Amino acid sequence: MLASLLACTVVRASEESADVYDLPLDQLVNVEVSAASRFKQKSSEAPSAVEVLTAENIKSYGWRTLADALNSIRGLYIRNDRGYTYLGNRGFSRPGDYNARVLIMVDGRRMNETVFDSGFIGEEFLLDMNLIERIEYVPGSGSSVYGANALLGVVNVITKRGRDVAGLKLGGEVGSLDTSRTRATYGKQWDNGAELLLQGSQFYSHGNERLFFPEFKDINGGYAVGIDQERNSRAFGKFAYGDFTLRGGYVERFKRIPTASFGALFNNPENISFDSQGYADLSYLHEFGSDLGLELRAFHHWYDYNSLTPYEYENKDSSLYRVDSKEVADSRWWGGEAKLTGTQFAHHKWLLGLELQYDQHQHFNSFDINPYYSYYNAENQGWRVGTYAQDEYRITNNLLINGGLRLDYHHLINDLQLNPRIGLIWDISPAFTAKLLYGSAFRAPNVLEILPDPERPLAAPHEELVKSYEAVAEWYPGGGLKLLGNLFYNDMTQILMADPTKQTGNTVNAGNFRLLGFELGAEKLWDSGRQFKLTWTHNYARKTLLGIDRWATDSPRNLVKVHYAEPIWQKKLRLGIEEIFVDERLTSNHTIAPGYHLLNLNLALAKPIYGIEASVGVYNVLDQKFKIVAGPSFNKDTLAMDGRTVRFRMEYGF
Repeated sequence: MLASLLACTVVRASEESADVYDLPLDQLVNVEVSAASRFKQKSSEAPSAVEVLTAENIKSYGWRTLADALNSIRGLYIRNDRGYTYLGNRGFSRPGDYNARVLIMVDGRRMNETVFDSGFIGEEFLLDMNLIERIEYVPGSGSSVYGANALLGVVNVITKRGRDVAGLKLGGEVGSLDTSRTRATYGKQWDNGAELLLQGSQFYSHGNERLFFPEFKDINGGYAVGIDQERNSRAFGKFAYGDFTLRGGYVERFKRIPTASFGALFNNPENISFDSQGYADLSYLHEFGSDLGLELRAFHHWYDYNSLTPYEYENKDSSLYRVDSKEVADSRWWGGEAKLTGTQFAHHKWLLGLELQYDQHQHFNSFDINPYYSYYNAENQGWRVGTYAQDEYRITNNLLINGGLRLDYHHLINDLQLNPRIGLIWDISPAFTAKLLYGSAFRAPNVLEILPDPERPLAAPHEELVKSYEAVAEWYPGGGLKLLGNLFYNDMTQILMADPTKQTGNTVNAGNFRLLGFELGAEKLWDSGRQFKLTWTHNYARKTLLGIDRWATDSPRNLVKVHYAEPIWQKKLRLGIEEIFVDERLTSNHTIAPGYHLLNLNLALAKPIYGIEASVGVYNVLDQKFKIVAGPSFNKDTLAMDGRTVRFRMEYGF
């Protein structure tokens, strides 16, 4: 289909869109970021080894979800257990965790929900990829800036503006596993400055028709047939006029679970989960002259979840009977923020802020339907309050210190949380920068983690804590080249997990983790638009539990990622090549999951042709039979992932 399109139209390709590579190359590798300090700054001046992915990167490599994009970043790795998608960070990945230790944001707005602390990154994420202008990843602890959940990093997804779309675009995707997506996007900027962006989309995938699970070979030969389906619906809107911006989004996602996790009946199509999430946010941003800015905002978020899991139990007479178990969660939260940014004092850029959030409703219910039996039925509500201050002080022309402090009250823990951050940034030369960074962070237990074992209750668990240390060297020698090296150490204490003594069903602060490693990276951009990027992360992650020190579960010692994009056919097409290596990992039962390579290819029109944009992506080109580490709810150590898949996309702009 793509070849036919190109044969008919490529010779008449128009020059109707601006080329991102018209920007100076050094500006493209030393980009402006906002997530590291809550105000705009060059990445070389940010108190973190920030990495930025652009809309051009998304187009070049054909990333289908936020998880695909994050998997390309140094130090990060993903896994999907055919229920949800999870993010590992610098050697830390808790099987069964729902990304609660990374803060996921959209336009600087917290998106982690308030029952499980989930930060969604797969098809359950709020946005389609074509709405994303850039993705900022800030590694390290971020509670001094953002409060809870920013234990190991912050991901800020920044959306496009109406002017970036400039009209109506209708798009669609088709691909392997009977996968399809349709969407409509509209954007406009009027002469009075008002700007509107709207999008709606639907996604469906039948998934694998036959999935083999050897542990269930006595049931249907071990095959789960026709129960890997997934679908979602999304809507997003943004309207800006003057100093005001109104944003809102909604996603609902349905998934059938083929893995029979949590002891469910195997090959049963009624094992399902459903998530929906939405938000509305109104902000006011005003500049009082050139040296003082004020931002005020108010927000409301909601999240709903329910699942059905069929089980089989045995009567006293050895006969079997079926029980359907249901889990239901729903939450509503609202709040606001006030932030002042100023540069009145020489060599200083300061920031003061106050955040309020009221968790109006946090409900989790787990029960069997027939016969009815309740396991948990928990209700919570309360305030979260955070006040923070930061100062970027330029001591000399080439020496900068960035300090921050945040005080948090969280209704699910007893103690106030005080988290500092300090970064010393030294421009050794105009092209070479060194950074020394320290920060701390916390995560409060979520609603599920504070539920006691009714027969053996314990004291409520405490917050998780981390202290992070990092040394960074960045070199920008010119000509679109960037070289990076860093050493990092994260000391994580009081990590929440199921009681390791197995004497109770409680969640306890039993785990301590030490994450030590280094990252090396090189990125080069050419005037032609060619890009080459190579990163290597080495992790040494140790877990101490019940006095025993061992290699942490699901922690690859090495991550190597190569990205290459090349304009071809007189710059009418753009070829993107992605190679990702993930080293072997320890499973929950102390076996070894072998390492694997993923090779992905994407071919896209470099610029629209008569309003048409198109691309074709081939994922896992070599059809690797790779495996991810399974969570504790599975009766096996690893899960096999999909082989080679293909996705074709086309969009027409009016």
